[in-house]
Amino acid sequence: MAFSSLRYTMRCEARPCLRAPAKVRRTVSVIASSVADLNTKYGIPGSVEFKEGNSGSPVVVLKHACGSSAEMYLYGACVTSWKQPSGDEILYVRPDAVFDKSKPISGGIPHCFPQFGPGAMQQHGFARNLDWAVSTASADPNPDDKDPSVEVVLTESDYTLKMWPYKFKAVYMVSLHGEQLTCQLRVINTDDKPFDFTAALHTYIEVLAIEKAKVTGLKGLTYLCKAKDPKNPEIKTEDREEITFSGYTDSVYLNSPSHVELEVGTGAAVALDSSGWEDTVVWNPYTTMKDCYQHFCCVENAKFGKAATVAPGESWSATVTLSVVDVTK
Repeated sequence: MAFSSLRYTMRCEARPCLRAPAKVRRTVSVIASSVADLNTKYGIPGSVEFKEGNSGSPVVVLKHACGSSAEMYLYGACVTSWKQPSGDEILYVRPDAVFDKSKPISGGIPHCFPQFGPGAMQQHGFARNLDWAVSTASADPNPDDKDPSVEVVLTESDYTLKMWPYKFKAVYMVSLHGEQLTCQLRVINTDDKPFDFTAALHTYIEVLAIEKAKVTGLKGLTYLCKAKDPKNPEIKTEDREEITFSGYTDSVYLNSPSHVELEVGTGAAVALDSSGWEDTVVWNPYTTMKDCYQHFCCVENAKFGKAATVAPGESWSATVTLSVVDVTK
């Protein structure tokens, strides 16, 4: 089914929120050289391109022959755009987002690793506020089109070791298959001792209005309601076929199914099909973020209820594929 024909267009008021003004800008000559080097080493004409993004941060752009596209900042390995062939944007970047590396990018698909939520280290860990390095890019042909992809890596540093005393290699691959976006995270233990971690992809999805949004596929699950106290969540059972929003929502659904959908209010839904991610987080800040809460809902793939344990030389991996589906039939 060709999803590009679906009505996904959002209210025009949401569009200005997708790009916040840059606060700090690097010299053009330095950035031009960096982007040029990346294009020389990894660029693939028509499929994979590197460019200067907001505040001079390098961005990798994936373009599929069908017309879909995706953009990812190397800072935080944060996917900030995924567009359908129609040009409709699926992800959401908050109006308070900054790109000068003073804090993680607020929106798109930020990483939470090696800690999801509050804990012993900084909120959501360190992966979302560090530069990832490009390792490979490809546009391997399938029977119909070329599927562009890019792989980036993050390893330990003095900065990470002070918070999390382990050697590791995180490998993140982002690719387009037709109109679908696939994100795969692999964590390799390069240390001589085992380690535990929690993780999530903090996916912001644009909706027409939060009152029209619905999350389906989670009925009957046990969930941790973190709305009142994220450090001491209430344990509840979901009895709703459709999760709707009339107040602050922060819930972690344990042992969730591999297929979950978010209806965005236009007759379309974003389907998340995952493997390896055992839990699903549903979050909307409601009026605690008055400027933008109406326009997005976070449906996040997570590994939280039971931490991942990785032995030396072993690895853990998880994948999610996002697609737009018609819910009017």
